[in-house]
Amino acid sequence: MNALCCTSNIDKTKSFLRRLYTLQPLSPNDLREQLKHSKNVVLKESAKTRVYKTGEWVVKESNSAFLKGLLRHTFARNRYRRGWIAAHYLRKKGVLTPEPLAYMEKGCLGLLWGNAMVSEYLDEARNVEDFLYALVQRGAGKDTLQNFLTHLAQAVNTLTAADAYHEDLSGKNIFTRDGVRFYFIDVDAVVIGQPYDDEIRMRNHVQLYDSFCDLLNDAMLVPFITQMLTPQHDLRVWMPQVRRTQAERRRKVEERWLKEGKAIRHMSDTPPSL
Repeated sequence: MNALCCTSNIDKTKSFLRRLYTLQPLSPNDLREQLKHSKNVVLKESAKTRVYKTGEWVVKESNSAFLKGLLRHTFARNRYRRGWIAAHYLRKKGVLTPEPLAYMEKGCLGLLWGNAMVSEYLDEARNVEDFLYALVQRGAGKDTLQNFLTHLAQAVNTLTAADAYHEDLSGKNIFTRDGVRFYFIDVDAVVIGQPYDDEIRMRNHVQLYDSFCDLLNDAMLVPFITQMLTPQHDLRVWMPQVRRTQAERRRKVEERWLKEGKAIRHMSDTPPSL
């Protein structure tokens, strides 16, 4: 079975220059019509990818020069396919992600030079950094903040229990509408079948701690991190390492921003995107 046909309700459409995988009941014609006639709003763009909203969908497509794109997509095709496969896998395991609707590869004769993935747009959702900022700005009490962090920790535990590891588990890659249900995005950074060892756990905890430590102190964040540890972990050893690694991570990020001529920003300096 083709790895991209990762559930029984995926249709494969093949032409000379492209292969299209669509989740039923979406049809290739419906997909083409909406992509053709909907207004596109760019959400994020880099040298490698372009992400834009079209109607009720988000499209993430490769954005490389042709020769580089040809080499990357041909020889690292499984890396590019990871988001589509991971999204279906996680949803089967009860982990929330935007619904993956279609995946397209451009190429022929065994060569690939582009791809695009279409997913559900999470209307009225915000990333958890912005959601927390809004809670703090509204004067939310300790119980409300703890409830938010508890639900978030439970969502992360569901992800890790699914035998999956998100390489970039920062707050900007977790979305929520209500602070109770959480959706993981950028799932092309999810590795399936990776043993969740302490090195990986530490990396995720540092990413999450770094997302929130500008707004919340350790009286809130230590219980949050504790909920994502096993009984075998010694919190007296774990938390100092989280703090040291986060400080070093932040230092490197700020050094890079200075080299790029960007202003140093902290979460508490930026109003939430609504």
